[in-house]
Amino acid sequence: MKRFLIVLVVILLVGVVLAEAKVKFGNWDKWDEELPPADNESWYWVIPGLNEPRECRIGVNVVALLFSDIYFYGDKKGKTKASVVFYSSGMDVKKWDIPDASLALAAFPPKKGRMVIRTYKMEDRVFRFLEEWEIPFKENENVVPKDAKFRGIFGEWLRQISPILKPEVVLPELVIIRKNNFIITVFPEMIINVLKK
Repeated sequence: MKRFLIVLVVILLVGVVLAEAKVKFGNWDKWDEELPPADNESWYWVIPGLNEPRECRIGVNVVALLFSDIYFYGDKKGKTKASVVFYSSGMDVKKWDIPDASLALAAFPPKKGRMVIRTYKMEDRVFRFLEEWEIPFKENENVVPKDAKFRGIFGEWLRQISPILKPEVVLPELVIIRKNNFIITVFPEMIINVLKK
């Protein structure tokens, strides 16, 4: 009987640990499996009024590459946010929605000077988890390390859109707005002035 009780306690403890290991942020607990659906109420554009993605232009030619600056709120007050960048190609900017994108990166609030980055790829209208790593919480930090598997996936996807664009040009950087308030974004100088006001 004593052995049975010990086994039961161990099983319960393992169950509690596994339940706690679930990746929870805001009202979504499947970040290690997939992104929240597009209709989740916690999605919010970084700059209100600029609720559409931006195009990447090279000279006078428009390259069919769209990227977005979207937050996912972790609390109801909107103070804790994950910053998410979506990459799309060949879409109508005015009609764009999250499911139109192909790839995504999510950056979570920093802990002890480091932050978690997760990447996702669209499959069957769901953004499936690809890879995770940590980066230092430093201004202008490159969000995707050179040895990340995502860099190769992104490079292949980008070559299909444009042989001109290099991944280094359109992969996001970390911008610290105030204290722990941040965004990961492409071409950060375009929106830094708006956000840091």
